[in-house]
Amino acid sequence: MNKIISSIFLLLSITTFAQTEEVVATAGGVNDVYYDFEKQTKTLVARSTWDIGLTTDPQGASIIINENGGTELYLFGADTSKWSTLDTAGMKWTKIYNSETTWASGAFANQGTNHPDYGWGVYNSTSHDIVGNRIFILKNTLGELWKVMVPAMKANGDFAVRMAKISGSSEMTYTFNKMAFKDKHFHLITVNNASAPISTNPNKKDWDLLFTKYITFVQAGPNSRYQPVAGVKVNVGCEVAQRDGIATTSDDTASLSWSSTITEIGWDWKTFDMASTSYLMVPDRTYFIRTANGAVWKLWFTDFTVGTANFSFNTKLIRESASTKNMVQLNTQVYPNPASNALTIRNNENESLKATLMNAQGSVILADNLSAFTANTIPTSDFAKGIYFLQLSTSTTSNTQRVIFE
Repeated sequence: MNKIISSIFLLLSITTFAQTEEVVATAGGVNDVYYDFEKQTKTLVARSTWDIGLTTDPQGASIIINENGGTELYLFGADTSKWSTLDTAGMKWTKIYNSETTWASGAFANQGTNHPDYGWGVYNSTSHDIVGNRIFILKNTLGELWKVMVPAMKANGDFAVRMAKISGSSEMTYTFNKMAFKDKHFHLITVNNASAPISTNPNKKDWDLLFTKYITFVQAGPNSRYQPVAGVKVNVGCEVAQRDGIATTSDDTASLSWSSTITEIGWDWKTFDMASTSYLMVPDRTYFIRTANGAVWKLWFTDFTVGTANFSFNTKLIRESASTKNMVQLNTQVYPNPASNALTIRNNENESLKATLMNAQGSVILADNLSAFTANTIPTSDFAKGIYFLQLSTSTTSNTQRVIFE
């Protein structure tokens, strides 16, 4: 009997996790703070230090703006020949914002209609490059007006951004290759000093939540408008489930609905009380966050302070991760996607890569091995049109992505 009781206590000691009280200090909204559940680390990035974030995703074309730091973006037009003679007289100054749903659609992409139009450029089916087709006006964190366009994002990962003040002075074209910054989601630059990129944002595997400020549409009584809010975004690969009406002490995760929307936690877990001039937390609201490594964490807010803009909250580990947090995105390029005649897989890893193509039902229809730093082209005309899944695996990492044959 004593052995059984001891075993029960041992099991409880393994599966019961402690609650942690946390405070994320943003210095009155001066800083963004990246938070890691597992390591409980907080990485600060000053909001005034960058204007544009360029994706490092081999398959992505996202370009975000630092709307939390005051950067504003406007579309000038789709005639790039007007670059040298740009005149803003009569221009419609309509602000463009980052997506609230996904990191894969930054403000520069919001004028597009999806493939082959990526908002700032159009995909070229011959070269597999995205070629710039729009000019934008950007107000940087210093309040200066700049004209910006992206001449091209090439299939090999080369990115170019052309920038100049409205007057035409201080013009430069900044270039970089995505692979050089593959450990981060975005390569951050300032338009007035692009040759000195920002490196203070953490690596993609070293954070789960971003405590920040972003622009959203807020309904307040009869009035509604876009305005900045203090809130939380989640990292790529994280999923969030919101639970209401049950005490935050409960760890019950039954019947939860999970979302990958990056602002699923967002800002509306608090309301401002005019009588006390302070924020009140929505009662009995709990968030469950499933991180990229499979762990599940519980989070509930306890305070948000006026002036200092500090986030106070509790966390608790509900389920441990299936593996250690060392997943790194593969440096492999797959293009074009959608593919009409052929699909190219370029292995940029320093080891061999196994490529497995599966149909929508999960059946393997093709498997191949690529040596390090080689490419292989798969003819697609023999396959039926539709959605397929491509699994790419090395000795340590395996990623699966959707590809379309048309």
